[in-house]
Amino acid sequence: MLPQMMEGLDVGLNWVGWTITSYQLSSSIAMSLFGRISDQLGRRKIFALSLLVFTIGSVGSALAPNIGFHILMRVIAAVGSGAILPISAAIVSIEFPRHRAKALGLFTTILPIGWILGPTLGGFIADSLSWRVSFILVVPFSILALIGTMVVVPESYQRTALSKLDLKGAFLLAISIGAFMLSLSLFRVTTDTAMIFAWILLLITIPLGFIFWKHELRADDPIVDLELLRLRPFMAANTYNIVWGGTSIGSSAFIPFYATIQFGLDSSRSGAMLIGLEIALIISSTVVSLWLLRRLGYRVLLLAGGFVLSGSLLVVGFGIFSLLENYIAPFWTLFIVLTIAGIGMGIQSPASNNAGVELMPSRVSSIVGLRGTFRFGGSVISTTLIFFVLAGFENKATGVEFVYLALGAILLLAMPIIFIMPTGREEPIDGSSSTTPVSRTQT
Repeated sequence: MLPQMMEGLDVGLNWVGWTITSYQLSSSIAMSLFGRISDQLGRRKIFALSLLVFTIGSVGSALAPNIGFHILMRVIAAVGSGAILPISAAIVSIEFPRHRAKALGLFTTILPIGWILGPTLGGFIADSLSWRVSFILVVPFSILALIGTMVVVPESYQRTALSKLDLKGAFLLAISIGAFMLSLSLFRVTTDTAMIFAWILLLITIPLGFIFWKHELRADDPIVDLELLRLRPFMAANTYNIVWGGTSIGSSAFIPFYATIQFGLDSSRSGAMLIGLEIALIISSTVVSLWLLRRLGYRVLLLAGGFVLSGSLLVVGFGIFSLLENYIAPFWTLFIVLTIAGIGMGIQSPASNNAGVELMPSRVSSIVGLRGTFRFGGSVISTTLIFFVLAGFENKATGVEFVYLALGAILLLAMPIIFIMPTGREEPIDGSSSTTPVSRTQT
């Protein structure tokens, strides 16, 4: 769908990439903010409000007359979608206290399907109708979800005093990452003025990050919960999730683009290649959640899935498809490799999402929100760097292969972190029982 958006909005790849990175950045910040807001004001009402915001942003994205307005609407949609993840996890955790790990595992089985299924349906819709239609189609699903929320989901909340939101922390986090992202985009604009601004933005990224960190140390209720990060298991889990987000979420969006520019496949066929990945992810993640998560623990699954996923990335990176083009159609070689990658992602997803939740069941929203912030933060950085690297390659297909080679290597190098992460068999450290329910009201 990226080529159609570039043509429809009359922009280059570097700027259309901001439609992805701005969405990911805004989502990651919203996760931490709205997880806490929902704890205090009520998860059901904030969840419903988030669905409404997401729908408004999506419709605005479809109707956008230019790239600037489109990015603005994507940011609004991202605020809504980012709030949905931690609130959903908290609701699932509350409704199934005795089977929390299994329930959250099944819940996280659904999550990756959306961002993997998107390119498949998006490519088909872009070819058949228009890329704008793909944003409009979320409306009926959002309405159904909104009705279901109000009818089925009971209200729940934490009985704590309403704390002051760390809006300053959210702002500092956004501008520090945003300055880094914008600097990379400007480095590819061949004018002296753009180059000067690029260096200025890049140089202020470090002091902005330092200011953000110092603020978080002093904040009463920081957007990044440093109390959790001081605990080694949580720090390890979130560090690994930066890498996991960058390699899995950050890489998947570029496979249809690669198939289009390297092998001349249309958007429908390049998106259809992801069907194998989607099915494999659903099946493997379900099996892991129901039968393997408790039996094997998190670390074994993270290692197994990581090796499978990194191997798939390296296959793309080495350009194996081009070597086999005379023997098997590129569509099918890509389909097979992506299916294997889906198995790896499905094995890892429940474990990487759940790792640490059972250590503090009473703070599930904060943990999931923090984890989402780190994971989507990794995908933001990864996607920004991928667009930056691709802009420097005259042959974009070669650029994609270089990127996947690097991502596969990075994932392998991150594997030792897994041995510091929770195993899934630890006792809660917050003084709560693994089956302690959270305050709730039925309305």
